[in-house]
Amino acid sequence: MAWVGVVDGKCLPVHWFTGSVNSDAYLEMLQTVVWPAVKARATRHQYWFQQDGAPPHVTAPVMDFLHSKFGGRVISRNSEHRWPPYSPDLSCLDFCFWSLVTAQIVRSEPQTLAQLKELVEDFARNMDEEQLRKMARHTRRRAELCRSEGGGHFEHLL
Repeated sequence: MAWVGVVDGKCLPVHWFTGSVNSDAYLEMLQTVVWPAVKARATRHQYWFQQDGAPPHVTAPVMDFLHSKFGGRVISRNSEHRWPPYSPDLSCLDFCFWSLVTAQIVRSEPQTLAQLKELVEDFARNMDEEQLRKMARHTRRRAELCRSEGGGHFEHLL
């Protein structure tokens, strides 16, 4: 399974989980991949961390770590800023990034896992900064529309 994050208009390096994504594996990735990358880019901003509510993402050790690093700037199930457990239409990586990656995969037809990984990593590395920022801005708009529709369908309003 691949994990990608976005910080300050740049994709973080793709992280490939080799086994099941349990709480321990997810926490290790946050500690060794995500947090060092955020720290390296944290110049003047106070970053927010958004994630879906998959069970490994919301265990006490994971949430404790996230709150220790991001304070009250965590958007997730089990946080002050609650987020739906699975909401691909509200996550910029789901509604845009992974759709674009999938289209590239279909066009390229990789024949091996190594080719697939290389394609995903190249795509993330070369993603246009303005497009990533635009995706992030659309997340807020989508959340506002979802709320105005009482949690119902809203994509027809975009």
